[in-house]
Amino acid sequence: MTSRAAIIDPFASGAWLAPDFSARGIECIAVRSTASIPEVFATSFIPGDFVEVLQHEGDVVRTANSLRDHDVRFALAGCELGVELSDALSERLCFPSNGAAGSPARRDKFLMAEKVRNAGLRTPDQLRSGDRDEVVEWARRRDRWPVVVKPLRSSSSDHVSRCETASEVGEAFDDILRSPSVLDQTNDAVLVQEYLEGTEYIVDTVSRDGRHLLAAVWSYGKPASATSFVCYDSMTLLPGDGEKQRALVEFACGVLDALGIRHGPAHCELMWVDEEPVLVEVGARLSAGNNCTLNRECSGVCQLDLTVEAYADPERFLARDARPYVLTRAATNVFLMPETTGILRGAPRLAEVEALESVVEMHVGLEPGEPVPRVAGVVTLLHDDPSVIERDLRHIRELERSGLYDIEPNA
Repeated sequence: MTSRAAIIDPFASGAWLAPDFSARGIECIAVRSTASIPEVFATSFIPGDFVEVLQHEGDVVRTANSLRDHDVRFALAGCELGVELSDALSERLCFPSNGAAGSPARRDKFLMAEKVRNAGLRTPDQLRSGDRDEVVEWARRRDRWPVVVKPLRSSSSDHVSRCETASEVGEAFDDILRSPSVLDQTNDAVLVQEYLEGTEYIVDTVSRDGRHLLAAVWSYGKPASATSFVCYDSMTLLPGDGEKQRALVEFACGVLDALGIRHGPAHCELMWVDEEPVLVEVGARLSAGNNCTLNRECSGVCQLDLTVEAYADPERFLARDARPYVLTRAATNVFLMPETTGILRGAPRLAEVEALESVVEMHVGLEPGEPVPRVAGVVTLLHDDPSVIERDLRHIRELERSGLYDIEPNA
């Protein structure tokens, strides 16, 4: 019988897992952990990529038995939403598993930081609370501004606020508790943390049996005007080797060990502060967007390919050379960031962006008549010469300042 894999919530970048497994002759079963797919993921789910789509209804034993009946040999999370169910099912079925006992700390950002801190690694000062007054008082008493307020278990910078005053902390608290997360989950508490001033980096890895291999290192670019939320406007792929990269990767591997991430992909966000890494947060899943595939074009290795290999051919994965990848091309993902709010009338100069020499991919979510989002799209720049990418990035920002968007201001 054909070997089969279970992908738990195969949404966002996790939607690419099934086609890659299929290319290796491994059929895939989709398992949905929720009755409805969160809106942010709805368009990424492709049922036709799966031989079966199962609905988990809260009973791990029953779902595990269904997977056993389908001759599934391993299971992994497709996105943040599926991490805990993937751990539980893989443990129940004696598959390679990160273990259900450690699952909460791989999703709850407060527990995550506490566990990493207890392992001797640097994390932000923080408080978790469902009490508005307690959160505001913590920030006021600490009296070092700004602070960051965010949901405990969300993703994609959902409801993340950088707060300069106690009043703003209270407003951010209210905003989080009165709104479901982007994953359609109820927020009953918030996380408030010290604001880390520095450059933010990403270390993407893939693990098998506790051996961690580097897939990519990225640096974030942050807009100088970011005030009401912590965001980034670009991500640049870095060489795999370098003094700072070695420190970041060593720290990231320590984080993975602290959280019990022994199998599968991980997306580790770190801040470089006082000449050392500090944890921001970790996702026990593929990096978002095309970040999990882009390094394939630049070095021949990428997180998606390594993930599929770790499950489909673990002997080959474990025999891989652990030396860092070497870039042969440069890459940057640029996030389109309108500088004003309002209603979009149009984006008359997008063709100029698409015509730039290094642009290889562009996804724009702008629709005339709709409110302008804080992130309007993403443009992928890829070129042999990094200076061409730098030039095109500057040109995109100039276009944003001079008419890329036609916006009707809010009344």
